[in-house]
Amino acid sequence: MGQGPAPVFLPGYPLSKKEEKGVFSSLGDSLSSLKLTIALLIILAVASIFGTVIPQNASPEEYLRFYKFSTYKILKILGFLDMYHTGWFVFLLALLSLNLVVCSWRRLRVTRKFFFLPGESMEDEQWKALPLHRKFLQQGLAVDILPRFQEVLSRIFTRPKLVEDSKQAYLLFAEKEKPSRIGVYFIHLSVLVILVGALIGSFLGFRGNVNIGEGQAADQVILRNGQQVRFPGFSVKLEKFSVSFYSTGAPQEFKSILTIMEKGRKILTEPILVNHPLTYKGITFYQSSYGVAGVAEAILAVKDRQSGEEVSIAAQMGNRTEIQGSSSFFLLDRFLPDLQGMGPALQIIFSEPNRPQQNFWVFQNHPELEDQRAGRYRLTIKGIEPRYYSGLQVTKDPGVGVVWAGCLIMIAGFYMTFFMSHRRIWVRLTEKEGGTLVAIAGSSHRDRTGFEEEFKKIDHALREPRRAHEENKERGGQS
Repeated sequence: MGQGPAPVFLPGYPLSKKEEKGVFSSLGDSLSSLKLTIALLIILAVASIFGTVIPQNASPEEYLRFYKFSTYKILKILGFLDMYHTGWFVFLLALLSLNLVVCSWRRLRVTRKFFFLPGESMEDEQWKALPLHRKFLQQGLAVDILPRFQEVLSRIFTRPKLVEDSKQAYLLFAEKEKPSRIGVYFIHLSVLVILVGALIGSFLGFRGNVNIGEGQAADQVILRNGQQVRFPGFSVKLEKFSVSFYSTGAPQEFKSILTIMEKGRKILTEPILVNHPLTYKGITFYQSSYGVAGVAEAILAVKDRQSGEEVSIAAQMGNRTEIQGSSSFFLLDRFLPDLQGMGPALQIIFSEPNRPQQNFWVFQNHPELEDQRAGRYRLTIKGIEPRYYSGLQVTKDPGVGVVWAGCLIMIAGFYMTFFMSHRRIWVRLTEKEGGTLVAIAGSSHRDRTGFEEEFKKIDHALREPRRAHEENKERGGQS
């Protein structure tokens, strides 16, 4: 027989309820697809690699040191210079969150019956469909056997529940580790909570750096994009900075002693080291670097070329220092830790009678260069006491508590999922001629091999009185 004409759908013609359900069902299938989950995770992982390799929120000058101008423009258009705030990255996170929610909702339909629908009594077909079931005949009445069965289940498995059975029989039902059924929901929830915490930290927090010299204070931080953020009602003062070195000259430990100031009052003073930060009003200060900001004091050897006499003089930056027994004096004007690769150097303004004022550099590592300079006095650097600045990384992340909560939820979810299994035992006692028919059944949704051993142990314990009776009967017959 020939087939009828194919249906024609006109524009604007309303779809049937069945067709509408199919559209929403297809959308739900797409959103709950495991393929979508894997694809989103791969895309986010690759994007995060770019976000790690490419510095985020740096100044244009910093980017142009490493990239061509055309490359910089492409990265900026694609959003890779501030990736975690771009619309497409937030959209991917939102899509992943929706995927987890839809997956959980669809799975919840199956899981909820274990919590809200009674599963104590079952029909014969359901009983036979269980993976583990046994039957045996026990001597005595069901009402007499029941207390001992309750004690056995409580001792080996868990305390059972006595359920009314429609077939005029006693039914014992026991289950444990039911929360394992919802472990996967805890994992899904933890991912959502961690994502929310990360977004809170990304949009409401900041990260920047500030350099503070000894004795100085700062009340704001400069972010990598050049934006300045003020501390909420307080400032940070660097009381002292100290650094110790290995024998090789490499820094061993550097420490800053910080004081929190509010309206001119000292609130607290604490030292910070690498991996030992200071947190105040939600803002955390990390010790990240240090440098030489100037010279606290310099010891100079001043030699009179005429008499050959040499004296050591302590001088401070910016202060006039006189040479005893003469009208000459000098001023330390500037210090550089490394001038043209020749090491530490002091710029000195020197004045002596009947000569023009001199402005020259004295190198600590190259005193021989001073022999080429004309003048009555020869200056060499015997020692420099540097005045350091401390480089602090300043961060504010209001979402860190949410992220930690998500991590704890995830640990709980993994424990319920991989270290627990929902196990159930049914024991039905039906009185028959000559005794009581005992039927045992059990199921476990995970670790079924381990549950089989537990089920055998329960079966053996429930049969013990019958076996003892049979052994006594056999001994009586032999005697």
